[in-house]
Amino acid sequence: MNPPGTCVKGRPLNSFAMDKTDMQEEDTKHPMFVTALARGLEILKCFTADRQELGTTEIARETGLAQSTVWRLCYTLTTLGYLVPGRTPDRLRIGAGVLLLGHAAITHTGIAEFAQPLMKELADSFEVSVSLGERYRDGMVIVQRSEARGILSVNLHVGSSLDLANSSLGWAYLAAIGDEAREALMAKLRASAPDEWEAKSRDIAEAIRNYRRSGFVFNLGKSHRDINAIGVPVISADGKRVMALTCGGARSHMTRERLVSVLVPELQALAQRIAPLIPVDEPGGARRKR
Repeated sequence: MNPPGTCVKGRPLNSFAMDKTDMQEEDTKHPMFVTALARGLEILKCFTADRQELGTTEIARETGLAQSTVWRLCYTLTTLGYLVPGRTPDRLRIGAGVLLLGHAAITHTGIAEFAQPLMKELADSFEVSVSLGERYRDGMVIVQRSEARGILSVNLHVGSSLDLANSSLGWAYLAAIGDEAREALMAKLRASAPDEWEAKSRDIAEAIRNYRRSGFVFNLGKSHRDINAIGVPVISADGKRVMALTCGGARSHMTRERLVSVLVPELQALAQRIAPLIPVDEPGGARRKR
């Protein structure tokens, strides 16, 4: 066990909340910033569909926090119902308290509910999977998903996060945001994965060129070798918020030609129907649904 006040991997504790985020250092030093709260939320982020149960040692290694700090935070989160015991006494998993927060996040605008039957119709009609995503830090979180029965599928569901720099959802988002915002975000993505950046930056540049030329992005077997997909942005009426839609299927069935001639118009039409539901900012900072 590390003594109190030390950290794992030699990282200072005040760097913890900065990992893989788009926050600036001055944000974490603001007097209104509560470091303990940020650390607790980052612990919750350690749990994913692939890592449903974790021990405190794994959490400490993942976050860079001292083991003693992790124990105290996990005790608090367990007391509040955000974490619950796993299958063995030394393991923890996400509790129902987090589910309530996730449900509130997905349903607060009504976008996911509105989009679900439209996405299902598209998925069933063309034997594809369809996902609607929203950016969170360096990923695109799926807020709604539908897939036809019997198709080649990947382990994705509502709540899954896809790499912003290596997915059709991410590329569609990056292609649609402003140049200044994209450059700042790509600088952070490059810093988080420098060894992979050369290949990723080429894919992003190609996606942006294709979007500017044709209004959509391609992902032909790059994220998953057996899956071809396209992506389009979903842009709010004031142009300030961007979500993204993607659809795809097995390469043998979903060829480039079929994607372009059949699926692109359908996905773009779906994006146009969803876009008016994205809240827009009112004068004074209020946010209004359209």
